[in-house]
Amino acid sequence: METQKPRATFSKEERLTSRKSIQELMDAGASISVFPLRLVWKKATLTGKFPAQTAFAVSKKIFPLAVDRNRIKRQMREVYRKNKTLLYALLTQRKEQAVFMLIYSGREKPAYPEIEEKYHRILQQLEERL
Repeated sequence: METQKPRATFSKEERLTSRKSIQELMDAGASISVFPLRLVWKKATLTGKFPAQTAFAVSKKIFPLAVDRNRIKRQMREVYRKNKTLLYALLTQRKEQAVFMLIYSGREKPAYPEIEEKYHRILQQLEERL
């Protein structure tokens, strides 16, 4: 029998939606920056079956049009969705759980390959810091 590869989805349980958790993360979380992305993370105890919860943000001041902000967030979610197995493997290997917020801080609209490359660099730095 063949072992199944985990599905590359981004379900509701994986989303960081609690205002309290987001505020705690922004107040006391550690940060990793690889321009134009910034990852704010904090170890946490989660009740779900996933080792991480993630949120995405784009500055309204830099991108006043919602269509631009939504496109960038959609690209970041897609990069996360495709590469989350790397993050989950790292967290389960170290028996950790964490909350993350991925923030886009650039002033230009990014290309998808650029976001993916920067995300991989952030994961490498996160591996060193965990």
